[in-house]
Amino acid sequence: MGNVRRPIPRHFFAALVSISFVSFFASRIFWVEKTKPETNGETCTVVVVYDGDTIKVRFDKGHERKVRLIGIDCPEIEDPNKEKSLQAQLAKRFSFHYLFRETVELTYESEREDKYGRLLAYVWTEGGLFNEFILSEGFAHVFLAFPYELKERFIQAQKAAQEQGRGFWRETPYPLLAAQDVKGNIGKLVRVRFTCVRTRRRARFYFLYPEKKGFSVLIPEENRAGFVDLKTFKGRNIEAFGFLEEYKGQSQIMVFIPSQLKIVS
Repeated sequence: MGNVRRPIPRHFFAALVSISFVSFFASRIFWVEKTKPETNGETCTVVVVYDGDTIKVRFDKGHERKVRLIGIDCPEIEDPNKEKSLQAQLAKRFSFHYLFRETVELTYESEREDKYGRLLAYVWTEGGLFNEFILSEGFAHVFLAFPYELKERFIQAQKAAQEQGRGFWRETPYPLLAAQDVKGNIGKLVRVRFTCVRTRRRARFYFLYPEKKGFSVLIPEENRAGFVDLKTFKGRNIEAFGFLEEYKGQSQIMVFIPSQLKIVS
């Protein structure tokens, strides 16, 4: 879906996002203004995250539907521009982190489906309206091509993200973390420096590990061809950039293109 958007800063790979959320019981709980309309929504579970703005949900009776989030637009993963494609991957990791396997409520406007047969919906979680949250954290742009009820509210959320330099709007360098210090930064874009002591292939991923357990870097198998021989990293100081998430209690960064990893002295 097209959109009018600000040019992506050249220094995107060296910028910092500061994602602010309140974690009550888990890192995936966030907060935005909870002004959900009084209309009854539909409860479902998120079973697939295709990208930053498109998911699949399973309803209580078992049927599944693809959902396009109203009012937001993320870069396309297939974009030939590597920087935009990376932004798309980071937006996908953001949505995956907060939505995958979560119980959500969908609310709609008068037009419930798009021309592709996808539901057009606002996605409400325990923490608030996710459509607005991803805009406020700078991982998506406001979709401006058609009218919708919360358009002005979404424009203000994006404006705040721009003014505060969040997500893709950030213009200052990312702070550098040591691998042992990442735990308090789940849900953020970060750079992590560590000495790689072990590499491993497992399932559909290639892993780089530091000396201390609790953090790893993953390269999806489909992206492996663009990287050097992983043995090159062993015993070297590595700096990894990406979205810091958590899987089974372990912190990790998934990398998709070589510029997310570099060997440092």
